[in-house]
Amino acid sequence: MSPLLPLRARHCLITGAYGGIGAAIASRFAAEGALVTLLGRKEDKLREVCAQLSSFRDTRLSPLSAASANTRPTTPGSDDEAVPAHSYAVMDLSADGRDEAILDHIWKRTGQIDVLVNAAGIAQFQLLQNTSLQAARELVDTNLMGTIFMSRYMAQRMKRRRADRDAMSREPLEKRIPLGRLGRPEEVADAAVFLAQNTYANNCVLNLDGGLSAA
Repeated sequence: MSPLLPLRARHCLITGAYGGIGAAIASRFAAEGALVTLLGRKEDKLREVCAQLSSFRDTRLSPLSAASANTRPTTPGSDDEAVPAHSYAVMDLSADGRDEAILDHIWKRTGQIDVLVNAAGIAQFQLLQNTSLQAARELVDTNLMGTIFMSRYMAQRMKRRRADRDAMSREPLEKRIPLGRLGRPEEVADAAVFLAQNTYANNCVLNLDGGLSAA
């Protein structure tokens, strides 16, 4: 039996869905048999990506309403009447554009959202010393706070569905760590001092995980 979770008949919501990465993710999810909803700022680009997705052909999800911008009209009694279609919604994930009502509408139309992909983000091409505070605020507001907004919404919704997996005990995690225990605060402090004092350590990433990343 495959260890991978099948995506057929799963509903996937993708932010930043008309960017290169977001569009590629949407295409792959659709190819795997998932129902895809695209989220982004520009309707024309969302419509273009949506039109290129592989058709959704599974009847196990509740059908979308005809209010969906790209849902094809169906004939009563036809084979495709009960089959939902890929759709999109226009929303800006910056502070002024976040709107839970849009997400509520998506959830109501489909009855579920199984997968959230946070692909929305602003690219940063300037060195930090050349970046204005306004540009930094916009980057943090979209890339960080936008992701937190979407993830928080989904966590609340999934909890209502009793599908949350937030409750974790230490024991299962400790068993996965080769050293058999969680890290101690002083061990993190030692690493911070090392990085500050060692002049040859530049652009370093230290994995303080008890060997978990190498297991």
